[in-house]
Amino acid sequence: MLRIQQFAKLANVTVRTLHHYDRLGLFPAQHRSPSGYRLYRLEDLAQLERILVLRYLGIPLKEIAALLTHPSSAHQPSLAETLDRQTTVLQERRNGINRVLTAIANARQHLNQQHQPDWELYQSILKEINMQENQDWTAKYYSPEAKEAIEQHQQQWSPDMQARVTADWQQIYADVQSALDRGVEPTSPEGQALADRWMALVGGFTRGNPQVLDGLNKLYADRANWPADKVKPEIQQNMPKPEYMAFVRAARQK
Repeated sequence: MLRIQQFAKLANVTVRTLHHYDRLGLFPAQHRSPSGYRLYRLEDLAQLERILVLRYLGIPLKEIAALLTHPSSAHQPSLAETLDRQTTVLQERRNGINRVLTAIANARQHLNQQHQPDWELYQSILKEINMQENQDWTAKYYSPEAKEAIEQHQQQWSPDMQARVTADWQQIYADVQSALDRGVEPTSPEGQALADRWMALVGGFTRGNPQVLDGLNKLYADRANWPADKVKPEIQQNMPKPEYMAFVRAARQK
C-alpha cells in the first residue's frame, strides 16, 4: 500500500489532483490506514492512467466517469465512439495550428522582403487564432460534414446578419417568457406558433442540414460540460434558458 504522496509521485500527478478525483467519485481511494489516510495499490495506477489519457484527449471528467462506470451503456457513446470523436477534435486542432503557422510564415517572408510589416497579414494570423480558440471546444459535437457546412455558412456571414439574428433571438426569448408568465400551454396555437418561429431561427443556422442539427442538439445537451474559460460572455448572455427550450420541445411533441 502507498500513501497518497507516494502514489502521486509515482503517477506524476499532484496530491490535489487525487483529492479532486476522489471527491468527484472518479478515482476514490479504495483503502484507508487505521489513521484515516488514503491508501493506494500499484494496481490502481492502471485505472488512473486511463483517466489521465482520456482527460488529455479533452474528454470532460463527468463523461470519463460514465465511460469507466458504464462502458457499454445504451444511453451514452461507447469508448470507441468517444475516442473517434476526440480524434476528430485533435485533427481539427492540428489543422488549425498548421493554418496559424502558415500565416505566420507568410508574414515573416513578407517582412524579410519588404522590411516593414503588412498589417493585413497580421490580421490573417489573428483570424486563424480566433477561429482556433472559438471553434476547438465545439468541434467534437459535429461530424466532419457538418463542420464543413458550418464553415461554408460562416464565410457568407456578416456583422449585420449577426445583429439581426441576435435581435430575433432576443425577441423570441421575450415572447416565450411572456407565454410562460401567462401560463400559455405549449400545445396551444400560440405555443405552436412560438415553436415554429424558434425552429425557423434554428434553421437559419442549420440550413436544413440534419448533421448540423444533430451536432447542435449534442452541443446543447452537453451544456453542463462547456468550458467556462472558452465560452465568450456574450454567448453566455444570449443563451436560451432551459425552461424556454423545454417549452419548445413540448410544443413540438404535439
